[in-house]
Amino acid sequence: MKGFHNVVLHIDLSQRSFEEEAIDDSVYRQLLGGKGLGTHLLLNNTKAGVDPLSADNVIIFATGPVTDTKVYGSCRFGAFSKSPLTGIYCESYVGGKAAEPLSRTGYDAVIIKGASEKPVYLEISNKKVIFRDASHLWGKDTFETFFWAIKAEVGRKDAGIIVIGPAGEKLVKFAVIETEYWRSLARTGPGAVMGSKKVKGVVFYGDIKRQVAKPEVINKLWDELKATGRENPAAKKYYGEGTLQMIPGLNKVGAFPTKYWSRGTYDKWQNLTIDALKTTCTVRAKACPKCYLACGNFSQVMEGKTPGVKNCGS
Repeated sequence: MKGFHNVVLHIDLSQRSFEEEAIDDSVYRQLLGGKGLGTHLLLNNTKAGVDPLSADNVIIFATGPVTDTKVYGSCRFGAFSKSPLTGIYCESYVGGKAAEPLSRTGYDAVIIKGASEKPVYLEISNKKVIFRDASHLWGKDTFETFFWAIKAEVGRKDAGIIVIGPAGEKLVKFAVIETEYWRSLARTGPGAVMGSKKVKGVVFYGDIKRQVAKPEVINKLWDELKATGRENPAAKKYYGEGTLQMIPGLNKVGAFPTKYWSRGTYDKWQNLTIDALKTTCTVRAKACPKCYLACGNFSQVMEGKTPGVKNCGS
């Protein structure tokens, strides 16, 4: 089916094995999109009542039909599991540069089950899966793991890399998975699931491009959005203020997620606005690949305890 590879990859950490599974077109037609596929695979690969931090739980990384195409905003993928934080459904999404390498492995989703006896990181391509020792990385933070270790060891500029830090290793129930410096698969604690499996990180790369049904339509859409989208007032506001622009409005209507959605307002919301950020940091817009919104605020601390520290929040 166009827009998909029709294949998912199963990795068993306990056995250090992997195998491919063909997915019928009917599944994609019924469950269009990475969220539908990821949820379908989660339901079919876990048992009722499974402990989220046990070897029987799985973690799934899934893409959608527009991933690695010219569609604006197509640089996202999702993680799906049983949540250690809520005990129910785990879904989390992230942008950045990892989605396209994940897609180019030739798999619509990667399903990881079991648990390794020792820390590992996985190197996944369209040709093989390599189980690499990560004992020397266990205990290191995400910055050091991502840039100064795994990226250097794999040695591929086209690789997408996701990692966990000490929080995930220690099974903190809200632990995140990081890619690049600051982009996070954070919702519902997927980092703890990776930590329970002794997986320090996963590397994706390959050379398989998914086929699209009507490339001429996508090219036309690309040109139209490029011509008009950047001048849209909403797009300009995102470029100028990032997603921080949403905080005053959401807080006013009681829809600002506070204390994991147990509350809808935050009494110190003024400290989280773009104006507050600019009092301590220099700020510039930063975009994901194939996105003109540039809703990320690339910030550098000007003074205080950590002058020069850089970060990007959206």
